[in-house]
Amino acid sequence: MRRRRWGLFCAGLSLIALASLTIGCGSSGNAKIRLVNATPDESSLDLLVDAKNVASGVGYGAASAYTSVGGGTRHLQVEPTGTTNVLIDTSSSVGSVSNLTLISLNFSFNISSVLLTDDNSAPTSGNFKLRIFNASPGMGAQDVYVVTFGTDINSIDPTFSSLGFGSAAAYSTLTAGDYEVFFTPPGQKFINLDSGKLTFSAGQIRTLLALNNPAGAFMSALLTDAN
Repeated sequence: MRRRRWGLFCAGLSLIALASLTIGCGSSGNAKIRLVNATPDESSLDLLVDAKNVASGVGYGAASAYTSVGGGTRHLQVEPTGTTNVLIDTSSSVGSVSNLTLISLNFSFNISSVLLTDDNSAPTSGNFKLRIFNASPGMGAQDVYVVTFGTDINSIDPTFSSLGFGSAAAYSTLTAGDYEVFFTPPGQKFINLDSGKLTFSAGQIRTLLALNNPAGAFMSALLTDAN
């Protein structure tokens, strides 16, 4: 009798453990999404997922925090904060356990968007990861130089050639330290945009945006992806 009770007790524990594992897997199966406002004439945007507001008041050149969403086809909408005027209305297939960035692009009268899959896995020891995104409708395609701070770009080749508007370069894994990013017309050394000195620590993951400056010319914004 004791052996039978012990067997039932162990079976019960096994079922509880299995249930806990199943719940854990389900909760970890969600994706994460954030909004980046790269629309020069919109100072504040909201993100709706399946008609639910999940990010409010995202300023120009800024990113919202990541919010958890279920996998599958999701209805994504972007509106100016405080209105119901839908600027972006799209449906996208969202994979489970993925990190996504929805970027609003161009001026509101000709708005578009792109959904990026983010790689927020940790960089190798002593390094950071940097992704470049060209969100400036005014610059068009650009050569991009990612160099240690103080480097003269006149004698070197670009890190990325002809990075088009609305396009992301591959992640660069670099040694932690001080860097500078330049944008120039393809095949030229005329600098349209200089990020200035950027200091990166080991383990960080960042996205650098090239943007139109609402006050004129161009500007950059450095987004925190992880760490």
